Amino acid sequence: MKKMILWFLILSSLLFASGCNRNPIPEDAEFGFAREIPEAEQALRLQVVQTAEKWLGCKESDGTFQPIIDLYNAHEPLAMDYVVKYTDQWCATFGSAVAIECGMTDIIPTECGCQRQIALFEAIGRWQEEDAYTPLPGDYIFYALTNAEADNNAWSDHVGIVVGTWNEYIKVIEGNNLESVRYRFIKIDDIKIRGYGLPDYASISE
Repeated sequence: MKKMILWFLILSSLLFASGCNRNPIPEDAEFGFAREIPEAEQALRLQVVQTAEKWLGCKESDGTFQPIIDLYNAHEPLAMDYVVKYTDQWCATFGSAVAIECGMTDIIPTECGCQRQIALFEAIGRWQEEDAYTPLPGDYIFYALTNAEADNNAWSDHVGIVVGTWNEYIKVIEGNNLESVRYRFIKIDDIKIRGYGLPDYASISE
């Protein structure tokens, strides 16, 4: 009897552990648009996402991230007149390089610093930090990863580009994520989300 109870406890523990470790996002989850938008605007948003994804896997360790930095530095005017070094943090530089490559710097302010890029989105009336907002592909998502707070108004220290949403999750592509271009999956209500920069794709889709 004792052996049966022991085996039951072991089996229960294993089942519980496997449930805790189960990935809540299935491999075939389709991340996309949370709401309908005009096809022309949708195409522009997907262009930004696809441009970012062409750099997926570029990393510091083999130098494949350097063309991203070079593209940003070749753009004029440089934000703050600052030439980004290969040793700098480069998440905002990545997002800006995508805008430069797409020819959309008129609706996506270029910067190499997250907090300053937020200020630029605010200046053109395209900043969103309402908790109820569900992002669309091509939105710029800003985080406060190291100093998140309950009503997250903390200093932003990271940024990525929204690939799409599925249920309560957001798929994001980011530069300088573990020193490479990688995806992140995060819940829409995650406390680390600082807010969103919303490029006005509709204004150039007509």
